[in-house]
Amino acid sequence: MSEQFFGFDEDDDQPGREPYRRSPWRWICVVIVAVGLLLTGFLLVTGMRTVQAAGENQPFVGHSWVISGSYSDLTHDLELQSYNGVYSGTLPDDSNVGYQPFDNGLGDPAEAQPGQQVQFRGTQTGGQAEDFPEEVDALLAVDDGVLKVVRTTDAGSMSPITSDGIADQRRNGWLLVGGGVLVFAAGAAGTVYCVRRVRREERGL
Repeated sequence: MSEQFFGFDEDDDQPGREPYRRSPWRWICVVIVAVGLLLTGFLLVTGMRTVQAAGENQPFVGHSWVISGSYSDLTHDLELQSYNGVYSGTLPDDSNVGYQPFDNGLGDPAEAQPGQQVQFRGTQTGGQAEDFPEEVDALLAVDDGVLKVVRTTDAGSMSPITSDGIADQRRNGWLLVGGGVLVFAAGAAGTVYCVRRVRREERGL
């Protein structure tokens, strides 16, 4: 059998030198480090964003509603760099809706009544009509004494903000963060094992 079959260097047979070959564990180490860092980063970032979103939603607990909206037009966004969709919908049939003015994002806040047909600015951005969904869910909430559209998402993906929902959101966020820490620890342990395995196989240490 040739020396190349065993992966020896050409000068492995020189006196005083031990045979040397690269361990396949080198590449396993690279994969473990890369996957560990990517997965850790993803879990930590996603978890912290989830916790942050829960904090942002906290002020709306108990006075938020979700309505459906149908696309009707588009308008420049507030910075005139792209467009927002304009949607038509119906305010909730809840007497609390009429206790404050409604800001539809298209003009000055005005008085509104429960069950009233309204138009409102969506929060998604785009450059043309095809960029916007035909149907959306819009989260309405009272902020500083004004009923406004907090955000819009694809239809069927949103529900009113509740204390239980906030608690679940926070728990899920911290679980993701904890998962990221565990993945990092597992990756570090795996890397240490790989390095030792490489040294053992290549140098006999």
